[in-house]
Amino acid sequence: MNEIKIDKRILNEILDENTLKNEIAELVNELIDEELLKDDPDCDLIDECIDILDNLVNDDYSNVIPFINKTYKGRFSKKVWSILVACAVILAATVGTVAVGYTVEKIREQKEAEKTTTATVTTTATTTTTTQSTTAVFPAKLILSFVSGFKDEYVVGEKFDPNGIVVKIEMSDGNVRVVSADEFEITTDKNFGKEEKYETVTVKYEDLTETFKVRVLRDEDTKVLNSVYAAFPDDFDFRADDINNIDLAGMEVYAVYSDKTEEKLSEGDYTVETEILPDGKTAMITVRHKSVYAQFGIRERS
Repeated sequence: MNEIKIDKRILNEILDENTLKNEIAELVNELIDEELLKDDPDCDLIDECIDILDNLVNDDYSNVIPFINKTYKGRFSKKVWSILVACAVILAATVGTVAVGYTVEKIREQKEAEKTTTATVTTTATTTTTTQSTTAVFPAKLILSFVSGFKDEYVVGEKFDPNGIVVKIEMSDGNVRVVSADEFEITTDKNFGKEEKYETVTVKYEDLTETFKVRVLRDEDTKVLNSVYAAFPDDFDFRADDINNIDLAGMEVYAVYSDKTEEKLSEGDYTVETEILPDGKTAMITVRHKSVYAQFGIRERS
């Protein structure tokens, strides 16, 4: 522990009321100035400094020794020791006052200005964040539902009926709203309802799309295409000298319908595809008309 020695000069400072209070005020003000120069000043420490200056105005030295001891612990200068000794001696005595009110008011005004600046910056940041959040909301998901009675089955020849479709949009902020019929678009295949199959329906709102399927069935009295076959002249040979160039002249193609009727097709009504099998000696012929097809093979002549 450091040993406190009271010499004649220190005793003279103790007995000089102005010197003592001015030394303490100067020390405290230096501490405040150092703190205010920091990027993140310790406001609690500044408050303690102001309280010490108030104590000086009121001739109260009871808190000065603990404050200086705590603040300058481990780095006492001769000046600080002098003040500690002086305060210890003067606790039982009364000295005159010193005008430190101006310093106290100056520190308080500076602290209030800092609080106002901090509040302004915080408000501005909050406002900016709110604005960005508002402008970021956008349609995120398209939701489809159907009311009771919505038509999801059709017979061949019927047109699609959009009544009963409910379209909702979920926004990026979680809110959901119902979209009116004039805000979204419904599309189907241009040949919808012409064949017995499942048809795909597409609903579009801005850049969002969803699909669903409806079924097209064949009515008992509806005439639909069932199959296709190829017929050949009696002298047609299913063997060819050149497997890569087969002559199908004389071939006739017929469509068979659900009412057991048949129809001879013209060349523009069907397509012919030829595939040479891996053995290199067999060609698979596919005759295709709409959704049905027939196949037969022709071998290379030995």
